[in-house]
Amino acid sequence: QWDTIRKADVIQFFKEKQLIGRNNCTNGCRTTYLHDIIRLNELNFDNIHLTSETGVLNQLNLQCISFDQVSMSNGEFSFVNLNGVSFDRARLDTVKFDGSSLVCASFIGANLTGAHFSNSDLSGAKMTEDQIKQAYFHNVTMPNGKKSEATSSATPKKPMTQTTTIIKTEMPTATSSSSSTTPSLITSSSISTTSLITTARTISIEATSSSTAAITASSSPEATLSTAVAESWTATSAKTTSIACNSTFRNQNTYAVGVTPFSVAVVDVNNDNKPDIVTANAYSNTISVLLNTGNGTFSPQTNYSVDTSPELVAIADVNSDNKLDIAVANWKGNTVSVLLNADNGTFSSQTTYAVGKGPLSVAVVDVNSDKKPDIVTANRDSNTASVLLNIGNGTFSPQTTYAVGVNPVSVAVADVNNDNKPDIVTANWSSNSSSILLNVGNGTFFLQVTYSVGDHPRSIAVADVNSDNQPDIVTANEWEKTISVLLNTGNGTFSPQTTYEVGPYPLSAAVADVNSDNKPDIVTANQGSNTVSVLLQC
Repeated sequence: QWDTIRKADVIQFFKEKQLIGRNNCTNGCRTTYLHDIIRLNELNFDNIHLTSETGVLNQLNLQCISFDQVSMSNGEFSFVNLNGVSFDRARLDTVKFDGSSLVCASFIGANLTGAHFSNSDLSGAKMTEDQIKQAYFHNVTMPNGKKSEATSSATPKKPMTQTTTIIKTEMPTATSSSSSTTPSLITSSSISTTSLITTARTISIEATSSSTAAITASSSPEATLSTAVAESWTATSAKTTSIACNSTFRNQNTYAVGVTPFSVAVVDVNNDNKPDIVTANAYSNTISVLLNTGNGTFSPQTNYSVDTSPELVAIADVNSDNKLDIAVANWKGNTVSVLLNADNGTFSSQTTYAVGKGPLSVAVVDVNSDKKPDIVTANRDSNTASVLLNIGNGTFSPQTTYAVGVNPVSVAVADVNNDNKPDIVTANWSSNSSSILLNVGNGTFFLQVTYSVGDHPRSIAVADVNSDNQPDIVTANEWEKTISVLLNTGNGTFSPQTTYEVGPYPLSAAVADVNSDNKPDIVTANQGSNTVSVLLQC
């Protein structure tokens, strides 16, 4: 790690030598950028000061550089062009931006606690409401194009002492052939806003200044409810912060794991009939295993080293010894790590296998019908899917790669054409598409067929959502506040997408019957609003 002065000196050196920024125009003008020279991802630039006030860094141009996962706590950016820069998942706590242009910059998952923005332009920047509340803004053009008022992350927030629950009650009617909605009113001193979106109706709660909330229901253009049922909604409020247990779940118990856990699996790894916890920890390059000690409590973590930036963990018995093993996709290592279960929930040291560049997702499924689980990864930075066949005893053949769309970030493996051979489905973030690779047999695959989905699909699920015994595709579209549903039309082909609105920046989607009506529903996790959307099927 460099000290504060040397960090800035490196940038200054590049500028003075005209390695970055605007070169002289003697032989024609050319602009070069820092990312052409040095890879910044995951470096520690805490306390770095980048400024043009000395003249040395005048008109410094850092636009379109990736600072993903970089630590820049207490850093300062003064009069710097940062248009289109990616600060995704970076540490920017108490950082200062003054007089800088951050048009269309991305702050997805970044820590902005105590950050100061002044005299700067954030037009079109990707920043959540929660992040905006964490930071301070003065004379700033905000992401929505409006000028900021002076705001401070130190402003105390009123405690949320009550939550509001919507209860939907179906009331049969003997005579009416139309449906009606009866809005109800509730009174509360502090109400959390909740939305429930279905394919038929949108139910929302809107808090008013008179401490009342009106529940309204409006028809969705996609579908209408059956006219044979009259419906009413009532709302009740319940305190949740002053009691140890509410009607559904107890308050959380937290357990320490590695740094920045990115994914979790809950499975019984030591064969005691109690599910254990396994996490992939991206910043400490470890896997944490917490064994279940009974009654829903867990032992302290045991950590196992893996390759760089483990993102997604999968659990399966890969060596046929009736003990569950661990496979993890290592984003920066361009590998998959396999940790065999040594017994009693302990694991051997990793064995790594090369895959494509930037694997963000992994699935462990038998793709060649030999009763041995194989490995499939989605490789974001090489636009490929890798297939590693299990050759026995938990070892794997070198990868075979298949081209998919641009920046695949999620992979699912399922038999989509009912031929008893698992196929590969990917969500392609930058090409707004899903790729289908049908299984030829023996673990080889046809060339991809692509289908359009929403803007920047972040995750994919494959499940039968319309009860026709054919798996359908659901994607969570990060930049569009939607999910896409593609119905299986037979033989592994799919209809054009139908989109449904969810919360901002949905990062994950799951399909399950949540209301016991034997019809699969859809649930999304929305990073931009700290919400979960539930879409009940009509």
